[in-house]
Amino acid sequence: MLYIIVRSILYLYLKVFYRFKVYGEEHLPLESGVIVVSNHANFIDPIIVGCSLQKRKVCFMAKEELFRIPVFGQIIRKLGAFPVKRGKGDRSAFRTAFQILKEQKVLGMFPEGTRYKDGKIHTIRQGATLLAAESGAKVLPMIIRGTNNLKLFRFPKIKVYIGEAFSIEQAESKKEMIVKGTAEIYSRLLYLWENA
Repeated sequence: MLYIIVRSILYLYLKVFYRFKVYGEEHLPLESGVIVVSNHANFIDPIIVGCSLQKRKVCFMAKEELFRIPVFGQIIRKLGAFPVKRGKGDRSAFRTAFQILKEQKVLGMFPEGTRYKDGKIHTIRQGATLLAAESGAKVLPMIIRGTNNLKLFRFPKIKVYIGEAFSIEQAESKKEMIVKGTAEIYSRLLYLWENA
């Protein structure tokens, strides 16, 4: 309930101040486990992803430092976020993400690994592919336009483009599957970016 209330308020805010528009929301699978993969330019991108997918709740990995902030840490945890240690192989975070997907929920990830404001799609990491391969979850590519231009008292138009959900294809070895799957995610993000 808290998630729906907060999302509704933020959605209205985005519509009023940023003329927020979403294309392709119909591509979101309504029942299976799903990994939403998106580009990342601004700290508000998790809000954008959550508000773009009105029919399901999105859970996010968030850097562990955020959970140490009084009150704020408790709020984001109640909204479905869970901590991850950046720059390390955080097995606990991976297990939590895997469990979310096995429970047929939606996991949000930014596979570029950090924020880029240069208006380009960068090389992505393999974590989303590994989770999709291990859990059987669908991958939903998403592109966010406009948040790289967001600054104090600047309200750029924010648009979101969502592609078709797909599964990571099987290969002769797990390594090959991860490599090919990561390349597939990247190519789909790049296609959305270039055709947005």
